[in-house]
Amino acid sequence: MGRYVDAHIRWQQRALSPWLRRALIVTFPALFIVLFVAGPGLLASRRFEWSMGIGLALRVGIGLPISLVGLGLYLWTIVLFSRARGTQVPVVPTTALVTTGPYAVSRNPMVTSAGIIVCGAAALVGSWSFLLGGLLIPSLYLLYIKLVEEKELEARFGADYVFYRESTPFIIPRLSRR
Repeated sequence: MGRYVDAHIRWQQRALSPWLRRALIVTFPALFIVLFVAGPGLLASRRFEWSMGIGLALRVGIGLPISLVGLGLYLWTIVLFSRARGTQVPVVPTTALVTTGPYAVSRNPMVTSAGIIVCGAAALVGSWSFLLGGLLIPSLYLLYIKLVEEKELEARFGADYVFYRESTPFIIPRLSRR
């Protein structure tokens, strides 16, 4: 695993033109939601019909607010990452460690936001299969974060990241101060 992480770090340190960096920062978050969250959810709901059995008014009343909360959190994390000149995935890594806003209470609020969006969208379409399919990639991404990204972040940011990792929960936010 160490050689993979080393290669991963070298790949992340490649030179990108300012134009390409900005283009990826703007486009990649939308592509992530469409391709890796909504796509698998829609595919699963079309392939396996497992309805929630709730009416349209209730689906909208539950799903829309949940989706909007998730989208708001997602947009907040995107803004923080763009200020650090990066994206949420290693295509364009940030140039600074992001520890403010929702990152002050959870190391992975972007993945949390994707899960919230999936929950809301599943309620909107009324499909348990959308929920399961939509949570597949974010769940696998958490595994990638644990196995690879945390080692890469420690290599890039050193003691600052170690302190952050030890003082901030992985996924479930700690809303109270110690």
